[in-house]
Amino acid sequence: MSDKENFDSLKLIYDAISQEAIKQPNLPVDVANNEAMYLYEIATRDKDKFASTDVDITLIESLPIRVGGLRYSQTRWTQVFAAKSEIEKQWSLISAEGFELRDELLHFCRYAYRKDSALMDIVHRIAEGSTNADMIQDLSELAMLGKNNPTQLEGVSFDLLKLDRATELAEQGGLLLGKVNGDRDDNLKIDKDMRDRAFTHLKEAVDAIREAGRFLFWKDEEKAEQYASAYFRAIREKNKKEEAQEA
Repeated sequence: MSDKENFDSLKLIYDAISQEAIKQPNLPVDVANNEAMYLYEIATRDKDKFASTDVDITLIESLPIRVGGLRYSQTRWTQVFAAKSEIEKQWSLISAEGFELRDELLHFCRYAYRKDSALMDIVHRIAEGSTNADMIQDLSELAMLGKNNPTQLEGVSFDLLKLDRATELAEQGGLLLGKVNGDRDDNLKIDKDMRDRAFTHLKEAVDAIREAGRFLFWKDEEKAEQYASAYFRAIREKNKKEEAQEA
């Protein structure tokens, strides 16, 4: 089966995992998948010996499916995360230009319209607030104000083309800000939660099989090591080496 088919076949199981039981990955997901497939190979070779434990052979046989489900959910999460990161980069550029243009428009409008109390009331109202959403709305309103009252701005040598740019930034910024703050965040949380559920389901099987394997081969240290994580063993060895060097 494909990774997506594996994921789909396990979706109901993932959904049934309680929030309290969910485990976040404590090692890189690709490493977890590789170690699980290695475990599948050695446990399959030793499957006859597992008959003396409470680990059912079907648990070993389920490892490739669990790996496929985790790989698919990890891929889906990273794609949403990458898309959000790209949107945030775009927003960073748009917002920087937007705030700068907003400040420039307010500066010129305050001077150009200073003798018209009605227009100045509008300018003062627009100037209130400093959030991202305020900036977007301000650009839209300042652009409209300037286009409706261009003579005074022309009198202080303001480039009226910047009013068009203000409108563009308001439209583009509004769309981007909605994506940054809205559905993308929801999708990111949903897909991360599902990735963690898939990891939990794989870890459950891996832990049970490793524990049984170490029980079976407790007199064979080399064989028992095959039923332990090489990733965490390397970390332990590195820490011991560093401690010895510091001593």
